[in-house]
Amino acid sequence: MKLELRETRKQGTSLHPLKIYGMQDINGKIDVPYHWQETVEILWIQCGRLSLMIKETLYEGKQGDIFYVNPCELHGMRSLTGDCMYLAFIFPLSWFRAVKEDETEELYVKPLEEGSVCIEARLPARTAEHVVPIFQEIYELYENGGNGAWLGIKAGLLRFYYCMYRDNLTVRRQKDSGEMDMRLKISRYIEKHCNEPISLKSMGKEFHMSPKYFSTYFQKHFARNFSDYVMAVRVEKAKRLLSETDGDMELVAQQSGFSSSSYFIRVFRQVLGMTPGQYRKKEVFPE
Repeated sequence: MKLELRETRKQGTSLHPLKIYGMQDINGKIDVPYHWQETVEILWIQCGRLSLMIKETLYEGKQGDIFYVNPCELHGMRSLTGDCMYLAFIFPLSWFRAVKEDETEELYVKPLEEGSVCIEARLPARTAEHVVPIFQEIYELYENGGNGAWLGIKAGLLRFYYCMYRDNLTVRRQKDSGEMDMRLKISRYIEKHCNEPISLKSMGKEFHMSPKYFSTYFQKHFARNFSDYVMAVRVEKAKRLLSETDGDMELVAQQSGFSSSSYFIRVFRQVLGMTPGQYRKKEVFPE
């Protein structure tokens, strides 16, 4: 797996490994470029419609749908409606290791953690209906706490995996195709060079395609416009820099690939509904 695409944000803590993110931009836009992480990510759509690219498959989700992203799977999300909102449950499978190995770990947890077995990306409607109460309880325990809250959270996730095996939603992991490798290379290149001028011409030259063919290829395999994708990558990098460094706006803009701090601030406000300064304050000093 390509390290440059790895999600760098720390998820949870050693005592509380689960992190839940409520994804809904103020102006209704969600655009998460391709990335991967070593943790599981479960997406529960609360309202609206969401486009998801998981590995080589494009999905469209609606309210009540649940999607499962296995560790180290390339994925990205984009809202299709202004009211789109989803909850992302992110946690490591190592959380479920037993102190002493038993059948639970040997037959069910270990294959998932080692990657020989994976969960289907889109849960069938009937299964989703059954597990929604589980995630509702997990979310309430996560938000409200109380005596035994994390015991209940862990038990709920184990119950979820029981449902996955019960409903035969596990499959043997297959080797990535050549097209998947090409997507990884393109995503890696954009992530690495997003602070430089990037165009269809330069990308076509890099990947031995004409600019027109590269544009068509990108639209087909990334399910979005090339320039929109590059902008989303730059905004995501700016968000990381704002939350993880103390650089001024000019430096953040430069390192993220924006031509000036004024242009950066304008685009950032359009995408997130707040200024970079407001975002940094929210992330570094949450209420």
